[in-house]
Parts: sequence; C-alpha cells; structure tokens
Amino acid sequence: MSIDTIIAIDWSARSKPSAKTPVKDAIYLCAQRLGSPAAHPQYFRTRHAVMQHLYELLEIEMTAGRKIFVGFDFSFGYPQGFAQALTGKPEALAIWDWLKERIEDGPDNSNNRFEVACEINKIFAGLGPFWGAPAHLKLPGLPHKCAARHSHGLPEYRQTDLAAKAQSSWKLYTTGAVGSQSLLGLPYLAGLRNWLGKRCQVWPIEGSKLLQRASVVLAEIYPSILTAKEIAADYIKHWPDQLYQILDAQQVRGSCDELQCMFQTDPVFQSFIPADIPANIRIEEGWIMGSSFVRGRQ
Repeated sequence: MSIDTIIAIDWSARSKPSAKTPVKDAIYLCAQRLGSPAAHPQYFRTRHAVMQHLYELLEIEMTAGRKIFVGFDFSFGYPQGFAQALTGKPEALAIWDWLKERIEDGPDNSNNRFEVACEINKIFAGLGPFWGAPAHLKLPGLPHKCAARHSHGLPEYRQTDLAAKAQSSWKLYTTGAVGSQSLLGLPYLAGLRNWLGKRCQVWPIEGSKLLQRASVVLAEIYPSILTAKEIAADYIKHWPDQLYQILDAQQVRGSCDELQCMFQTDPVFQSFIPADIPANIRIEEGWIMGSSFVRGRQ
C-alpha cells in the first residue's frame, strides 16, 4: 500500500506565540491528499496547537484507511556518538524518549530548551557541543558562540547534513537554529510515536523501505531543498489570496508537491537513502528525505 496523504510541517522554536496575523519563521502545515484538489498551508501560533490539529487529522485519515506521510523540518537524530553518551544506546529514538522526560514546553511556547542543553553539555568533556542563547541568558556550560566550544569529542554534522548542506544540530540560537527546533520537536514525536504504537514507522530509523504495517510514516524533511523557486512563484501567481507571500508557506506546499512526485516514482522508498549509508548511521543519525538527490547532484 502506497502513501495516500502527505503532511509537511515547518516547525518553530519560538518562546512565545507567533503573531495573530501569519508571519515568517513560524509554524505552517500543509496536508495534501493524493488525487484531491491542491491544499493550501495553514498557520499555527504554537507547537501545542499544530500538534493538536495533527492528532485530529491523523485520526480522520487512519479511520478512512489511508496511509499518511508526515514530514517535520528538524533533525530526527544527532551526529554519531551523541546517543550512546546521552542514553547508553546508539539509537536516535532513545534520544526522543530521553528528551520527552526533560523538555518542558507550555501551551504559550514557553520552554526550558536552553537549560536542558546546558545539562546535556555537562555530560561531555570540554565545552559543548550545544551553543547559542539570547544575550541576557547566561548559563554556565552553554557558550554563546560556536568558536568558544572545545574538546567535546563529537562531529559537527551528521552525514545527511553534509549531503543536504544543512545547519548543525548543535546551534540553538539565531538564523537557522535547527538545534532548538529539534530539542522542542523530538519530545512531541516521542509522544506521537507512543500514541500510534505499531501503526507508526520512523523513516529511515526503523527501516529504509516503507513497511506495509505502518499507517503513519514520520520522516525528516528539509523544505528548502524540496521547493524550487519558480514553483513558489507560481503559487503566488495562482493563489494571491493564500499565504504564499511567506516563504515557510511556499515551502510546506512545495514539499507536499515534490514528495508526491517522489512517492509516485518509488512507492516503497527504496531509493530515498544512498545504498552506502551503513545501518548504524541510519539508526543513529537518521536521514533527510530528499537529500540523497541533492547529494547526487554535487
């Protein structure tokens, strides 16, 4: 059974609710049921709000017997060595559960991600690996600048980050701080995975091919590599009354469209991760859906 519905979510690590009027660098979700008219992105002010909507949407789709792909734009794993040091297991999913027990994220987006990152840094020698925080927030062991780190012993990037030219998962603040998005996103995924149970597959961590038993496939996406600029311009031209003036909205819609083409080409996901990526890397670091195509063009 192939994918019936694609959901792409552009995440945010904001510490307060986003503005009532849609703005950039906030949360956007696009849901596209294959074979149905084009869907437009939706805007959410908080992480709690988008996850509540997602649970409701998944319930509807699963009840109808559909197979759903859900893509989130933050790191599902960390560079090799981190999971073992943090949890005692070289597995990304162990980090999900570890963070779920420690991250606090309120309905108003207030959270303790910097404090948790500081506690994690204390596990490692030297200083790091996490870095970055607001100027007023001074936590011993959490450097404000990347260059201040030393001797923590971990790689800067995952293999998939290098393939996609993505940001480091250790960066917690300022533009492109995917590290904060991951710290605040992975606990929600742990909860979602627990709710779904055997109905869930985390790709490619739990297998690089689509499992027939799974109703919901969770995967990491990088919307900017899935959305061509000329396609985004077409969205603005054809639907000027929608949210496409905002880059995040363009990219979740573009991700749905591109993923649909990918899934039609390879409905079992066999070609979406390079064959030379070892199983232990897949399980520990994960892989960005689509970055193998970027890698092939380099």
